[in-house]
Amino acid sequence: SNMMAVTLAVFDKKLKPALLLKNLVIITLANLVGALFVAYCLGHLTGLTEGVVFEKTVHTAEAKINATFSEMIFSGIGCNWLVGMGAWLAFCAKDVSGKILGTWFPIMTFVAIGFLHLVANMFAIPAAMFEGANISVLQFIQNMGTVFLGNFVGAVTLVSALYTFAYKK
Repeated sequence: SNMMAVTLAVFDKKLKPALLLKNLVIITLANLVGALFVAYCLGHLTGLTEGVVFEKTVHTAEAKINATFSEMIFSGIGCNWLVGMGAWLAFCAKDVSGKILGTWFPIMTFVAIGFLHLVANMFAIPAAMFEGANISVLQFIQNMGTVFLGNFVGAVTLVSALYTFAYKK
């Protein structure tokens, strides 16, 4: 949702594009640190990604890594279209229940479909790697770059740009 919300501010000329770039770098790196911490400390060290869960963790990570470039791009676009819509609906809602429902359904939908989300991949792929999955750091980095691009295009074009166009006076 950060990609969508900050881009809205750029489109509305409240922020310079350079600040969007700075924001994206900081938020992405902070999310990576957090995801790696959770995958290692709360997944690997606690044993939660071992045993029966191990097979599912590795299968999920390998599916994410082995997706084609176009699958990652279009899946990323679809994902952040839904994430951006969830944030947009939460912004529009006046009460807490409206915010929860507005966020819940788009996020639940992207997870159920299996769309690729950068921050989810930042957890799932390293979690499998920490358990010994045959995934290289280079594969992980390539996946992050491609999914980032798809997520950015989805948030910017299908939410920020369309709503800016629709509501711009």
